Amino acid sequence: MTDWEQTTLGEVVLEGGGSFKTGPFGTTLKASEYSSHGVPVISVGEVAYGSLVLRRDTPRVSSEVTTRLAEYVLRKGDIVFGRKGAVDRSAWVQPNQEGWFLGSDGIRARLASSVDSKFVAYQLQGPHIREWLLQHASGSTLLSLNQTTLSRVPLLVPPLRDQQAVAEVLGSLDEKIAANTRIAATSAGLSRALFEDALQKGSVESLLSDVTTLVSRGVTPAYSEDAVGTTMILNQKCVRGQRVSLAPSRRTNDSKVRDDKILLVNDVLVNSTGQGTLGRVARWTRDDRATTDSHISIVRFNATQTNPVAAGYGLLRMQQSIEELGEGSTGQTELSRVDLGNLRVLLPAREHQDKLGARLSELSQSEDAHLAENETLAATRDALLPQLMSGKLRVKNAEKSLAGVL
Repeated sequence: MTDWEQTTLGEVVLEGGGSFKTGPFGTTLKASEYSSHGVPVISVGEVAYGSLVLRRDTPRVSSEVTTRLAEYVLRKGDIVFGRKGAVDRSAWVQPNQEGWFLGSDGIRARLASSVDSKFVAYQLQGPHIREWLLQHASGSTLLSLNQTTLSRVPLLVPPLRDQQAVAEVLGSLDEKIAANTRIAATSAGLSRALFEDALQKGSVESLLSDVTTLVSRGVTPAYSEDAVGTTMILNQKCVRGQRVSLAPSRRTNDSKVRDDKILLVNDVLVNSTGQGTLGRVARWTRDDRATTDSHISIVRFNATQTNPVAAGYGLLRMQQSIEELGEGSTGQTELSRVDLGNLRVLLPAREHQDKLGARLSELSQSEDAHLAENETLAATRDALLPQLMSGKLRVKNAEKSLAGVL
């Protein structure tokens, strides 16, 4: 790696004629110009680790705004940073994201063609760079970045051909992840369509408490780092996008978990406290021994009354209505077990539920399998990234190690 150059992000950007740009402040873009239609505005909330992700409440602006403030329009290959809060996050702008608009809580780096911006974007995802950003950001309670700090980010840059080769190897993993994500999204969309079609053939409205054997909050945990004598415990961060992520989960002592609160396949989890999190719904489809903390309600359907899979999709369909059931002041909103049990759920006619449930279960298993493979692919990518970025692992050897993965 003798031909790898130690440099900084500022030198890489400015030497090639690139630039940094901080998003527009209120004097340039007024709050009244935001809308629910038009071009997405990218601020810290849309910047994930390595990718831009739109939220349901992502603000937008009109084409008139993007024409007037063209310097804030993003191009393919730009790198966007969160300016406040999660300052270690950055994302490479994909071709289909060209034309999106830089928000006030974002900073954009635009590199010259003499550098592979995707290689730089991957290097910025490395643990050492992310730790550097956290350590050098300003502020104590709310971290913040500026262009001066970003210009000092240390980089290790090889010749362009090597940059492109490394980016291609890591990109092949991300492309597979993206393909799997699309397949999973298609499965989810087809499931929703099948459920709606079944409702058209005949439906029944049931009180949730009449078709369940359990509607109850989870347990108060006694957290432990031990693997033995403990149970996985899910919190509200685990329920997002109508799916369950185990990444934020912890473990609690088995003595704190009653048998009836051990999750069963096809249970439904409902976030039940807090503004912005209350009402999120997800189905539990795993065999792992797990429970939830007391901020999540466990809903268990009675198989003698309704098909648990079909009924679970019926509850997913009602997420927006569930979000509106919360009571209490801002920040202390609660969803009571009684109110949740009194929810009226629209389900397909009972004679259609079992056939529908079997088909929905197949689609759910396909969705789970593709997203589980994504976890393996992401772990492989994250393991290769620091080795490739340091030059310790050659691209040819990395390609060989991926032969059985891709």
